[in-house]
Amino acid sequence: MLRTRVAIPVVALYNAWQSVGLGSPHNALVTAVEFDEDRLAEGDVGGLADLARDGWADLERLGLARGRQVHADLARSLRLIAEAGTEYYAFFNAGEDDTRSALVVQSGDDALRVVLRQDKHFVVEPVRPEDAAQSLVSALPEVRPGRGGVISLPEDALSGRQPRRDADEGGGSFLQQSRPTGGHTQETQLVRKLLAEQRTGGGQLYAARRDRQGRKQRCATPLTYFDTVTGRYLSAKTRGGDGTPWITVQPADFTTLQNRLRQLA
Repeated sequence: MLRTRVAIPVVALYNAWQSVGLGSPHNALVTAVEFDEDRLAEGDVGGLADLARDGWADLERLGLARGRQVHADLARSLRLIAEAGTEYYAFFNAGEDDTRSALVVQSGDDALRVVLRQDKHFVVEPVRPEDAAQSLVSALPEVRPGRGGVISLPEDALSGRQPRRDADEGGGSFLQQSRPTGGHTQETQLVRKLLAEQRTGGGQLYAARRDRQGRKQRCATPLTYFDTVTGRYLSAKTRGGDGTPWITVQPADFTTLQNRLRQLA
């Protein structure tokens, strides 16, 4: 396992991942790589070969490979990412920046965090396994919690549909601007006021765990947060005792995000 924090260029990490034979990388590790598309369209694959060669050179410079042999510590770290028993990951953005990602994986006493930087480097570092959820939340851009308290209401009240017991969870969005119906007018107005504020960022947080057969079970729905000029808010979907979809919106401080993320796993 890697014992210290290291920043690895994305192509270098992809080279190592492929060399270790781990198949497709985790979704949180997938990002665009710049190359000369015109050369490739003309059948010239030299640009891709240059990328791969530079990636191996970066690994050697970092002491993570010799020739095309990946260092054992990096290989074990990549296997942990691919086979982790528990994982937390997020996709997020701040301002006009590109969407970034963060991933925390944990199996037994081993845990790692991987964060994609704007300069197309993955920052890989060991973390304490008991701090896995906390480590993911700490990778998000720092924003103060929003104002107010917890607001809960049926999804139908916010979408403007008449309540129904068999509502499809995938139908309707809390971003819809229909007129509020039912007995939750005040809650609907409060949520819509928040949604109308100027956005400064946002993201989604996920959790997954492997069962005894090694199959990955991802959380049914992610946690969604959005940042506005008044702070950060968390939005989450749940189902009432009768199966009705509910939406809860609340100010999102560090502890709230951490605790809700743990519950997803």
